[in-house]
Amino acid sequence: MKNCAAIIIAAVLLNAIILKASDAPDSNTIYDSDTNHLWNRLNKTLFDRSGPDGKHYGLDELDILYWNTTTNLLGGVSHQQATNVLDEFINTHGEWLIQDPLKKALLQRDLWALFDWTAGGRKSNHQVEQKELLKRLSVAIQRLELTTNEIASLPDNYALAGKNNLADLPQGLFQTNGDWINVSVNNAERLVPMHQMGFGGRSVFMVLFHDADGRKAGTNYLNQISSVTPLWVPSTNPHSSDRLMFNTNFAQFPTNSQWALARRMCVIDTDGKIQPTHIVESIQLRTYLGFGQPDYVMITNRNGYVVGVPVPPQRFNEFRMTRHDAKLVSLANDEKDFSGNDHFFSMGFDAFEPGRWDTNYTTWATNYDSLRWQGIVLQNCYQCHNGPGIYSVNSFTRLLSGERPGETTQMVESDGKREEEMAAYFKESQANWGLLQGLWLQQN
Repeated sequence: MKNCAAIIIAAVLLNAIILKASDAPDSNTIYDSDTNHLWNRLNKTLFDRSGPDGKHYGLDELDILYWNTTTNLLGGVSHQQATNVLDEFINTHGEWLIQDPLKKALLQRDLWALFDWTAGGRKSNHQVEQKELLKRLSVAIQRLELTTNEIASLPDNYALAGKNNLADLPQGLFQTNGDWINVSVNNAERLVPMHQMGFGGRSVFMVLFHDADGRKAGTNYLNQISSVTPLWVPSTNPHSSDRLMFNTNFAQFPTNSQWALARRMCVIDTDGKIQPTHIVESIQLRTYLGFGQPDYVMITNRNGYVVGVPVPPQRFNEFRMTRHDAKLVSLANDEKDFSGNDHFFSMGFDAFEPGRWDTNYTTWATNYDSLRWQGIVLQNCYQCHNGPGIYSVNSFTRLLSGERPGETTQMVESDGKREEEMAAYFKESQANWGLLQGLWLQQN
């Protein structure tokens, strides 16, 4: 009896361990409860990243963890494994295994991002491997094209998050004639060029403004700041090397007003066209508590140095789509990650391949901790939005737009259609989109 009891206890413990492992955050069950399902194996082979520390990341990240200098999948075992699983997906018509439009959209989204990465960057020494990956990825992406009905059936995850009372989520963000005003810039080619370029043009970005005094006050304010000229004036600071400075005649919106940047997913339909969806990938929210000069807080940067970061009197929030079910979740104030805004500041360096880009790290790469390259998400916002009030709204100042300074920024209310068209136009003008279409023509 004692031996029997011991066997039962051991079995229970073993089962508990197995269940615990299957519930782990990095379990590869994005597409099916079976980790050996083809879609899960494809996901793990292509998007799982591990550093010299042996820790694994990437399966539940919003964006794939690939940078300009990444060499993963471009040679050796990783390349062979990638081509093998892509061949299996293509030869067995793996796209038929799952018919859920949301899962199709999510997988297509990641493969599309990987295609763009493969088509660009510094890959001159891997041209053969690059072509092999591009050919297979293009087939898989085309196999996952969505019909009009499938696109229409994709969930409105923002509306669902509102019903679930997600804390701090701005309400009525996309409501027509509501308190939030969808803003466009009439005299700009792109609304938020830095974000569009950073995420490959595969998303639609929307800038939204909520005036604390209501909608009418908000539209009046946009008209007011659009009428002040010029936007830039000669600098009066004798200690500055800048020849121009912002015109100081712009009025501020009232305290507790808010600006938001919403990022919406695009997919490719059965006609090979780029289509926006209801799915919100992220919402960045700034609530303005005042308009004084920023304070400085001390943070430890990725290099281990303690530096002062200007923190304006704003409250930052960010909401992101989860990878397994596209639900929106709120990021904690101290939440870290590799992706999102980190793509702007990484300078293309791969967090998992330190020895490949910096010889100073090759001697201790075996115990290199990839977490070193994670940054606190909300602190990244400080670096680009640290001016007082309206001067921190880069879609207004055009500071990071790469455009020549204009006389004014013509901020007007928009129905969102212009932003959708601009996103598609921007993507269609890129060489990687032309390459994808060219590969489709060869296959057909």
